[in-house]
Order: sequence, then C-alpha cells, then structure tokens
Amino acid sequence: MKTVYILKLGETFPSTKKKFGDFDTWIIKLLGKSNIKIKTINILNKQGLPNLQSAAGFILTGSHSMVSDELPWSLKIEKYIKKIASKDIPLLGICYGHQLIAKALGGRSSFNKNGKEIGRVKIKRSISSLTDPLFKGFPKEFYAFETHYQSAIKLPTKAVVLASNSKDRHQAVRFTKQIWGVQFHPEFDINIMKEYILHQEETPNKLDLKVNHCTASNQILSNFMSIVEEQELNLPSTNSFRGLPNESDTEEEELPLTFR
Repeated sequence: MKTVYILKLGETFPSTKKKFGDFDTWIIKLLGKSNIKIKTINILNKQGLPNLQSAAGFILTGSHSMVSDELPWSLKIEKYIKKIASKDIPLLGICYGHQLIAKALGGRSSFNKNGKEIGRVKIKRSISSLTDPLFKGFPKEFYAFETHYQSAIKLPTKAVVLASNSKDRHQAVRFTKQIWGVQFHPEFDINIMKEYILHQEETPNKLDLKVNHCTASNQILSNFMSIVEEQELNLPSTNSFRGLPNESDTEEEELPLTFR
C-alpha cells in the first residue's frame, strides 16, 4: 500500500516541541484513523524525497522561514511540487506549504500588506467551496488559528479561492483538482496557539489569551485523508457536498477579541 508523506518544512519553538510535540505530530493526531501508512520526511535534516510512485498523498507543513527568502531546500521542494502536480497526487499545503505551492505553480508569495495575522480569526467560505470535498461538513463561516507574516499574494492561473477573510483573500485555495492549500493552521489547538502568541508578541501580557476551540478548521486534515483514502482504497466517492448549515450558522459564537 502507498504512503501519505508529511514533508516537514520546519520546526516549532524548542519549548513548545518539548511540551506538545512538533508540526508532524499535531497533523498526524488530526488525520484520523486510516489503513494508509503515514511517514514524516524531515526536509531540514536533508532526508531524501520519496519516489512519487510510492505516494498516496502529501502534506506540506508550516515553517518559521519565509517563502520569499528562497532558501535552497525550499527551491528544491518547489520543483518537487511541480512533479507532484504532474502526477495528480493529492497534496495539501499548510501556511508556508500553502504559500510555497502558490509560488511553485506560477503565483507569488510575499509579505501581506495587511500585516501580521495571529490568533483566532473568523473565515468565510466562498461559493466555490460548496462542492469541494476539503470543506465537507463545514459551516459557512468558521474560526481558525493563524500566525503568519507572508501570504499567497498572487494565485496561479486557474486556482480557485475556497475561503477568505478581511486580512487575507486566499485563506484556502484549490490549485488543481488534487492540490489544496490553507493559510490557517488546522493542526493547531488552544495550547499551541497560546504558545505562538507568547513567543511572537512583544507584549503578550496585553493580549487576552482566552482563545477558543477551532474544531471546524481541524476537520480539514481528516477531510484530506478521506480524499486520499477514496482514491487509494477505491472507496465509494463522498466528494458530493453534504449541504451547508443555515446561512446564518457559524462554528461558534464570536469572541470579542480577534488577534492581529
């Protein structure tokens, strides 16, 4: 049986890693139970990239690096993304991974003119997401955890926006039939988000750390795994959309404070 490969493009803060694990462990926890093997490839440790014939799917993690710096390892992954795209293998990019996919397929990623986005934010789905399997079961509006300076500034030709907010128009994108990217972090939980706020904000004591759950956004990962399973295990397709909740429905009541 083929493997879902998590291409680990960076590491979290050492103290966070000690308490809660790292990017790949957070992702694996939320992928759900599956008969498909999952393997992490640590790119910064110069682990070799797998043969595409062995791959059922790929997930590109976030990173504390910047896509616009064009680091050697990042440029190498860009070329690999193009190969994945040519083989129609399911691929999901998260934050840095999302931005790198955009760049690799002909778009541009750089600093967001709207500034840094950090904390729990509200995101609205687009009409195009209504039939997209990555958003199966999602409310029209949902909350997600974020921490980023850069964004996918310009999308490749034929890319479709699936979700956005006032800070970033490209919160979720379908780049091709089999390739998706999300700017938010579906792998984060409350504890991880608090860690990032405390590490990155100069005056964290002035921030309300009572961030809430983002259970809908977590579902991105299990939905992606379902897409892979349907293809790899020849399961009956569930790609048809189940239907949205009522137009006014959101994941949960909005909190007074949204971090920026």
